[in-house]
Amino acid sequence: MIQKILAVDDEPHMLKLLERIIKEKTAFNIMTINNSLEIPSVLEQNQFDLIITDLKMPGMDGLDVLRYIKEKKYEAEVIIITAFGSLESAIEALSHGVFDYITKPFKKEQIIYTVDRALRFQGMKKEIAGLAGIFNMEPYSAALKSFEKEYIQRLASKIGDDINILAEHSGLSRDIILSILQSSRPTD
Repeated sequence: MIQKILAVDDEPHMLKLLERIIKEKTAFNIMTINNSLEIPSVLEQNQFDLIITDLKMPGMDGLDVLRYIKEKKYEAEVIIITAFGSLESAIEALSHGVFDYITKPFKKEQIIYTVDRALRFQGMKKEIAGLAGIFNMEPYSAALKSFEKEYIQRLASKIGDDINILAEHSGLSRDIILSILQSSRPTD
């Protein structure tokens, strides 16, 4: 699944720059808004993996956005970008759980690197939560079934979905693999 980014800045040219960098240099989807007061309604309607926000904006500033996201327990990581960086605002942002704090002017390589790092971190958190969910299942037979499904899906994404090859690599029977693959496919 392609990860989604929300960029929030009151300066349209900065939003266009971020959108162009993300679209040209990554495979991530990006949505932009220039009114920070729209954030609550946008987040109710969409799920994002990363939010990039300016620090100084009318309405909700970047720290307000960060606090709102953490307060509402959204899973998105937050990167704050600012031309008015200070040690105090950086410390406050870090104390509220910001992923990174970038000062303007920035290089596009810095944005790409930071976005990639944040989204890889976000992906790992989701993966860990999914695996933790399997370990918390009861009874054991339900956990085992979920583990087998996850295992075969990951193996198939790595080596392909040929039943014989999956059976050879996994040590599971062809019938079990076929059942898992059929249950994993979306239905029309």
